[in-house]
Parts: sequence; structure tokens; C-alpha cells
Amino acid sequence: MKRIDFLKKMLAGTVIGKLPLSETAKFRKIYLLQFFIAGFSYYEGVKNLDKMKAGDLLELIREPDNEYDDCAIALYWNKLKIGFVPAHTNEMLSYLLDAEALILFGTITHLQQKANTWENVAVAIYFLQDANKKLPAHANYLTRIEAPHYKTLNNNSDKQDDLDLLFDSTNRVINIDNIDASNKDAINDLKKFKTININKPGHYVLVDTDDIYTYLYDIANSTNIVIDVDGNEYIEFFLT
Repeated sequence: MKRIDFLKKMLAGTVIGKLPLSETAKFRKIYLLQFFIAGFSYYEGVKNLDKMKAGDLLELIREPDNEYDDCAIALYWNKLKIGFVPAHTNEMLSYLLDAEALILFGTITHLQQKANTWENVAVAIYFLQDANKKLPAHANYLTRIEAPHYKTLNNNSDKQDDLDLLFDSTNRVINIDNIDASNKDAINDLKKFKTININKPGHYVLVDTDDIYTYLYDIANSTNIVIDVDGNEYIEFFLT
């Protein structure tokens, strides 16, 4: 049996990634992506956080019929859904999974219980490559993972207070009109979300998925409280 066929057989079993040392030694890990789990606080992750450990393997499950994202990839730990690959990084991975082009693995790389829930668990996605295959020197970075930067552990700034407020709520809106017109992909993605009629000019959408805010936070100034036409309060993620 070819080694790649052996891997496929193992993945088809009930326990993924539990490969004998004699087999894993014949492969190197090629890391494609590292990220914090999106939507971690909404599924089974938080209440099982104390049971997780770095090195735990995760199963990647495509959700092509997901109502919010047709490229959605759910992450499962011990058969429990704990969140998603962030939407802003999942498109190419979804193509690879759909085409069965690569056998992709997910693994927990870092756990940080002191951070906010959206930074509790860092994950890497990788595939296994024959260790005998020569890797170009400039590509050696693909064999390493980095320690993540935790934004929520920096508690000394006003911006951190805004971040805490933002991630403690699901009533969060973004004004599409504030986004640079050249960023057409972001604008088109945000137009998929529900429109909220706010009592001020602009095209506001209700975006309740953490990964978008995680991705955009570095370019945002602050958060504001805005009111819709029915008097309901929302947190505006202010981008200008």
C-alpha cells in the first residue's frame, strides 16, 4: 500500500491523524495557515477548553450550504464542533477540500485561557509531504509555526476597552460606506449580511461573526454606539 493511500485509510477511520511513528517519520508537515478559531464562543469549544491541549488534532468539515458563507469549513475536536476557519482565509482551503486535492490536517498550536474567547485557541492547517522530497531553502518557513500575537492580552489601552465591548456583543454593525471603494471583495462580502436601518446616513449591516472583526481590527479606530429606527442599540465598528 502506498503511504498516501495509508493516510487516506486512516482519515476514513474513526480516529483521525493517529498515525504510527514509523509512518509519520516518513513525512514533514507543510503549514498552509495559522489562525484563531472563528466563532469559538458559540459552539462546544469554551466549555471544553480545559480539556484541550496543544497538539490535539482537529477535523475539517466543509459546510457548502452554510447560509452565511459557501466556503465555510467547520472545525471539530473529539467530534464536537468548536468553530470555523475564519471566513477571510477559507476560500482556497475550501477549494482544496472540495477537489480532494490534498489531505488537510488541523491541529491546535496554542491555548491561552487568559485571552478573550476569540483568541483562546490558535490552530494550524497543514498537509504531509514525503520527507525525501527536497524543499527549496526559501520555502523552509512552511515547516514552522509562529507564536500568535494576542491582542486581548494588552489591557493598557482605550482601544482594548473598545475591543472587549465589541466581542462581548452580537449586536454589531459595520457601515459599508466607510470601506475604501477599492476593496471590492470586502464590500461584496459584507453586502451578504442583513441590513440594519440606523438613524444616520450609511449602509449598515449586522455582522455577528467574530472572524471579520478580528481581521479588520488593526485598521479600525474605535467603536461607537448607534441606534436603529426602532430605538435598538448597536455597536458600530468604526473604520475611518
